Amino acid sequence: MKIEFVGQSMRDSDNIAANPSRLVNCYREGVGNGEHSLKSVLGMTDFAQIDGVFVRCMDEIEGKIYAAGGGAFYSLTSGGTLRNLGAIADSEDASVAGNNGLVTLASGGKLYVLDDLTLYEPSYGAFSNIGSAEYIGNYTVVTERNGRRFGWCDIANPLVWPGLNFSTADGRDDDLIRSVAINGSLYLLKEKSHEVWYITGGAGAEAFSRISGGVKDVGLKAFGLVCNFIGAAFMVGSDGRAHLVSGGALQPVSTPTVETAIKTKTPVNCVSYEDEGHTFCAIVFRDCPAWVYDVATGEWHERAEGEDFSRWSAAVSAKLGEFWYVGRNSGEISRLERSNYDADLPLVREATSKTLEFDGKRPILRELEAFIRQGFTDGQVGLFLSGDSGLTWGLEKAKPIGPVGEYARRVIWRNLGQFRRVTARLRWADPADVNLGASLRVKL
Repeated sequence: MKIEFVGQSMRDSDNIAANPSRLVNCYREGVGNGEHSLKSVLGMTDFAQIDGVFVRCMDEIEGKIYAAGGGAFYSLTSGGTLRNLGAIADSEDASVAGNNGLVTLASGGKLYVLDDLTLYEPSYGAFSNIGSAEYIGNYTVVTERNGRRFGWCDIANPLVWPGLNFSTADGRDDDLIRSVAINGSLYLLKEKSHEVWYITGGAGAEAFSRISGGVKDVGLKAFGLVCNFIGAAFMVGSDGRAHLVSGGALQPVSTPTVETAIKTKTPVNCVSYEDEGHTFCAIVFRDCPAWVYDVATGEWHERAEGEDFSRWSAAVSAKLGEFWYVGRNSGEISRLERSNYDADLPLVREATSKTLEFDGKRPILRELEAFIRQGFTDGQVGLFLSGDSGLTWGLEKAKPIGPVGEYARRVIWRNLGQFRRVTARLRWADPADVNLGASLRVKL
C-alpha cells in the first residue's frame, strides 16, 4: 500500500479537503518504469542590486542583460558589472527589445533608444503615448498605450520612426495592452482579444498585415502576464485561464485549482526559465505563492520563499550565458542555480500527498517509509500527518537523512496512531540537494 504524492499541486483554496495534494518548491520527474521522484526547484543567489526596488523588465541583448527599475535603465554583464545608463520614466508596464546593436525601452508612456551608452528619446509622429516595445524581423514595434495603433521603426534602425509606419488593431472594439513576437508572427494582445500579424516584405506602411482569421476572442489579463520561451509563449488570458501560445492558437493548460487562484488572488507577472530539460512558466501573484507550469510534463507546482511560504518575489527573467536570472520586487537581480537558499532565506520544500481512505475502518498506521536519496547529507526530513484530509495537521516527526556515505539507510516512521483516513506531508530544507520518491510505503 502506498500514499501517493500526485504529479502536481491540486489544493484548491476554496475546497482544501477535496484534494490537499501540494508540491511547493519541488516538482515531479520521471525516473523510468512508471516511477517518479520529487526534485527541488532552483534556488536564488543574489547577483546585482539596482537602486530602489521593483525590476520592471529585463532581457538579454548582445551578450548583456538590460533591465529597468527604480526610475533608471541598467546593463549587467555575466561578470556582475552593473552600469546605470540613465534616468527613465518609471512604470510597472515596461518592456525592452534589441535591434541590430541598439536597445529600445518603453516605459511610462515614453520611448527610449540606447546607442553607444547614450539614451535617446526619438521623435515619433504616429502617436506619442507608447505602451510596449518588441523586436521582430529587423523592426522594432511599439504599441499605443490606451489605444489601438501600433507602429514600427525604419528597418534595422529604431532611431528613425517614419510617420506613416503604423496600422490599427481594429478587429475587435478594445484597446492594445502590448505586442509579443512568437515564431516570426506578431501577436497584438488586447484587453478582450488578440490579433496575429505577419511581415509582408513590403515597405513603409505596407510592412505588416493581419493574417486571415487572425482575430481571436481572448485577450491578455494584464501587461505583465505573458512571457516567451523557445518557440512559444505563456500567458494568462482575459478568460482567467493560463494558455500556451504557438502556431496562431491558444492551448489552455490551467487546472480548475490554478483558475481559482487567478480569480481569487492577484496575478501580476509571468516568468519563464529552464532547468535540465524542463521549461517552467510561472504565474507570480502579489498575495500567494506562484503557480508554475512544467511544459515538459504538463504538471503544476508552487514556488514560494521562506519558511512561511510567502510570495515568490521574481517579476521578470532572462538567460545570460548558461544561467537564468530573475529580476525581483526587492530590486535584486538573482541567478537561479542548484542551491538550497533563496538569497538569505532557506529554500524549504514541501510535498503533501492525496488522502488515503480506509473504507470507514480505523486501523493502526504501523509504518510509513520514505524513499530518499540517502548518504549524501546529514540533514533531516519532517513528517506531518492529517486525519481530516489536510484541514489540520499534527506535530512534526523528524528523521535524519544520513549520515554521509551510508547509502542503504532507510527512513521509516513507526507506530503513528489510528486513522480512518490519512494525509501525509514531508518537509525539508536540507543543506544538500535531496531527491525523494513520489510515494510513501504504508504498513498497517
